[in-house]
Amino acid sequence: MKKKIFLLMLTIMMVISAHAQFEKDTWYFNASVTGLNLSHSKNEGTRLGLEAMGGTFLSDDLALMVGVKGDYRKYGIDETGALAQLRYYLEESGFYGALGVKLKYLSGDIVKNKTLFFIAPEAGYTFFLGRNLTIEPALYYDLATTDFSDWSKFGFKIGFGFYFK
Repeated sequence: MKKKIFLLMLTIMMVISAHAQFEKDTWYFNASVTGLNLSHSKNEGTRLGLEAMGGTFLSDDLALMVGVKGDYRKYGIDETGALAQLRYYLEESGFYGALGVKLKYLSGDIVKNKTLFFIAPEAGYTFFLGRNLTIEPALYYDLATTDFSDWSKFGFKIGFGFYFK
């Protein structure tokens, strides 16, 4: 019985503290490991992606983010890029949905110097480790506006977020 009461109190405290972090004028920074894509290709070999984003809450539960991203592949195409994203949080649960745009510069063995524009929806969960620190797993889809079948892809990323005022 004591464990159940403790878990209930802990859950209530997490929801209250999560609400405070999604308020207007809260700043946000996130560093993510990407390249954990759901697609597979024998032509890419080792793959590592990093993404850094920062932004602010324009209103309660609605944030504007900007960032940079880089992907390295042992074989195939390396990519660097910039992104902008609007993110909406469901504060009761920690889930969020986002819609963004990405501009990617591709280079490597297969493609020489190509720039592409993407529409990038994303869905994820914000798990608070403390009042300001989070782990944020997310699924994303990079929807290419040109050569759709060649460049669009699903992916998975894990980020560490920091919220502050």
